[in-house]
Amino acid sequence: MPAIGSDTSVVAAEHSPPVKAGFLNRIESVRGLAALCVAVTHTLGYLAINPGLGRGLLEQVSVRDVVLKIVNGFVNGETAVIVFFVISGVVIGRSLDGRRNGRQRGQSAAGDFVPFMIRRVLRLYPAHIVATLGILGLALVFFVGRAPIDFAAFPGSYPAMSADAAAWLNGRAFNPIKWQSVAANLVMASWTMNLVVWSLYAEVCAAPFLPVFHRLARKANGWLDLAVLSALIAVTLFAWGHLWSRYLFAFYLGMLVETHGLAWARWLERRLGGSRPAVALAYVLMMLPNAFSAHRSPAVILAEAAGAFTIISLIVASEGRQPFRSLERPLMRWNGRLSYSFYLWHFFIMTIAVRALYARLPADAMRQFEIPIIVATAVVTIAVALGIAQLSYTWIEMPSVALGRRLAGQWSRLAKGWRQSKPASEARAA
Repeated sequence: MPAIGSDTSVVAAEHSPPVKAGFLNRIESVRGLAALCVAVTHTLGYLAINPGLGRGLLEQVSVRDVVLKIVNGFVNGETAVIVFFVISGVVIGRSLDGRRNGRQRGQSAAGDFVPFMIRRVLRLYPAHIVATLGILGLALVFFVGRAPIDFAAFPGSYPAMSADAAAWLNGRAFNPIKWQSVAANLVMASWTMNLVVWSLYAEVCAAPFLPVFHRLARKANGWLDLAVLSALIAVTLFAWGHLWSRYLFAFYLGMLVETHGLAWARWLERRLGGSRPAVALAYVLMMLPNAFSAHRSPAVILAEAAGAFTIISLIVASEGRQPFRSLERPLMRWNGRLSYSFYLWHFFIMTIAVRALYARLPADAMRQFEIPIIVATAVVTIAVALGIAQLSYTWIEMPSVALGRRLAGQWSRLAKGWRQSKPASEARAA
């Protein structure tokens, strides 16, 4: 087995390019790790007694605060969401590659749009709808009618500094329950009942563009890709207040992994002595902006996307080779498979646990045992959310994906029959 970073691994990168079709086991595991980063960030943010988390690294006032800021920066949940978007571009691009290769002669790419949207809707919505209804049920038990907590007794905590965070933990979204709000949450037009759904809204808004992105990216024309990417970044910068368009460039970057990304990965491996040091450097450069910056500016998000593109490109290029083989372990892949449902459920499970802690523990105990409380809360809520996610994956996600494939196949057959019957009817009319 070649040593990590040895010349042998670099030669393998040049002569063993990954196959451009099929499932990416390692990327599935990366998605699971990103979901865990989101969970840790949420737990740390709501429980850390650190008023400096909202400031930049150089503005921290103690060594402890510096350490917490660095930890929060290097497992940042919002950065992990950028990784999700880039991964979506890669995975959906590969899926469309397979369908393009299997397309019958004379069948247009435009005819794939409706089947694609059917599959995408049934991939995203059913698990989300079930999670929203489940959250509504939990809210009736744990939030509706409960006396609000005075977070002023916990100075330095996030809910003490943020009126929105305090209102969330006190269940403002559910007191009272408004059925118009429930309907809006079910269709992802709002995320007042589950704050993480903002990223799913971005995914849904990006979906109609993805087949077009795929066709453009697969031309592998560097100038065309630069023009498209520049235009999408311009949209991000000039329409920053519009969430639906803010992250489109990240999905296009994911589409570019199979073309320019692999070449970029091989170049980095040669320059840095292997894929592992290249990933380590890209990870540091991706996470540093969060540690040093107090706000998520466009520059921070662009830097994160560039780092995510580099990391994903290096991992895709490693498929079939030794580096990152640990990502193929069963536990890692299992966690990756559950990542979507886990992402949907963990935040609210964590919210219930955090509210209970603030309601039952005095401020002195919260401060004295801060780190053990954060670690225990993260471990317990992650375990509970993974258990729920397993049920959701088995009984909701898998059947919904299968249904999406069937319905998309039926649509394709109907469209094919219509196309074949149209010339015959035109000939009769003539």
